[in-house]
Amino acid sequence: MNGPSRGLRLVIYLGLAIVLPAAQTPPTVHARDVRRVVDKECRDVLPAQAKIRACLNLLSDRRLSTAYLAPINSEISSAFQSLRDYDNAIKYKKIEIERAQAAVKQPSAADALPASFGAMSLRYMELGTLQALNRLTNFNSQSDEARRSAAEEQGNYNLALQYNPMNYRAYRYRAEIHSLFCDSASAALDMEAAVRFAEEAGDENTARDYKRVTLDACIPAWRREWPATSATR
Repeated sequence: MNGPSRGLRLVIYLGLAIVLPAAQTPPTVHARDVRRVVDKECRDVLPAQAKIRACLNLLSDRRLSTAYLAPINSEISSAFQSLRDYDNAIKYKKIEIERAQAAVKQPSAADALPASFGAMSLRYMELGTLQALNRLTNFNSQSDEARRSAAEEQGNYNLALQYNPMNYRAYRYRAEIHSLFCDSASAALDMEAAVRFAEEAGDENTARDYKRVTLDACIPAWRREWPATSATR
């Protein structure tokens, strides 16, 4: 079966832009004051070019708690995404993930680990969707660059599911990659998981949409060189 058009796939991936704030008391100012500064001097700044400059400037403030580095980098990534500069959106999403991982490892964050794991799952899924946007926008659909990008996307969806095995959107997007790699069995398993976990989460509209999904067609040239990872059941 033929998959959706490139334009439709771009619309699907463009729907994902999630901001994941964190909080921790900075050494020289109160947490409430820092949050207000971050909102005023980064998150709420428009247009996108001005937001990027403001957020980068805020990152240079040594008084700022390290807990705010991830959400600020998230804002920068989101701003670049809105400009369709996917290379830089991916760059700052990776930095966001690095900063968030450092925060999760702090002993003081032990009580928030479940929430932190859920947020990390979303971040890795977002990284995968940014790579998908970059692939669909900037690469020939069957090129070596597109194949490498698809393999990286798959790896990030795998990581998203390691942090949260019930992330049904990650199953949905990973199924797309399995299909491109001609692994129809794994694609079917991932779509079953996507529907099941969407229903368990009470997201009936998404579950219904997933039941009607037509995945992208297999690219035969990718079949042997890039074997897909087995789906998580």
